[in-house]
Amino acid sequence: MRAPFLLFSLFIFCGLLNAQTVKIEYAGDPLPDKDRRNIEEFISYEVNFYTQFGLPDTLTLQLHVFEDRKKAMEYLESVDIHLPLLFKASGIYSPKLQKAIILGREKGQERSLAIIYHELSHHFVRQILGKFPPSWLNEGLSEYFEHCKVTKKGLRHTFTEYEQGRIRTMYMLGEIDLLAFMNSGRGKFMKRQATDEQYSYILAHALVTFWIEKAPRDTMKKLIASLQNKNDSSTVSERIDRVYPGGFQKFEKDFEAAYK
Repeated sequence: MRAPFLLFSLFIFCGLLNAQTVKIEYAGDPLPDKDRRNIEEFISYEVNFYTQFGLPDTLTLQLHVFEDRKKAMEYLESVDIHLPLLFKASGIYSPKLQKAIILGREKGQERSLAIIYHELSHHFVRQILGKFPPSWLNEGLSEYFEHCKVTKKGLRHTFTEYEQGRIRTMYMLGEIDLLAFMNSGRGKFMKRQATDEQYSYILAHALVTFWIEKAPRDTMKKLIASLQNKNDSSTVSERIDRVYPGGFQKFEKDFEAAYK
């Protein structure tokens, strides 16, 4: 028997002029009150970040949580979503349903909350960039927020030592080709992820971390504004060449210097 559908509205104020109204629709197994409070607080930071890129003033988020992975898979089959047999992730975002679905909480409360933050970020990206955002940006932003925690001083992000070491190893082995990676479609992105020790997610996380924390001021905002221009057929690298001070080659050098 499916758990009752829960619904509440969360009002978030971002900055001095922009008021955001976010309605979260919960379904599936009920979450403890503490978890819902954590989600509400965290989402306020995500909304604050995405508002600068033109997030709609009123937004509905759908979150479907399953405690048991088997039940989650049965639900996905019932709504005609078919995952690969070896699919191991603990959550997905369905563009068709516009819903974040958590595929079991067996790995614990803290980990499942991080997955929720990851999947809900995909919904925000869809709102600002439409159906087909660049894979590195879409997954990189979700990885960024997955690696954040709320502290007394605000949101704290961590790029782990393992990830830093992995990026350095990629450079040492000559594996990183930013132009090809950032211009590639989702098929190539996911193939590299599956066959090369999380290459795609780690590199995407590193790239987004660079654009948020290290790139010249407002550069990321200019890049996303360019991606929002549907009349522009330029590649991602061509857009970066226009918006990054010194062009794409300077961006490559700055990124390598930041992580080597």
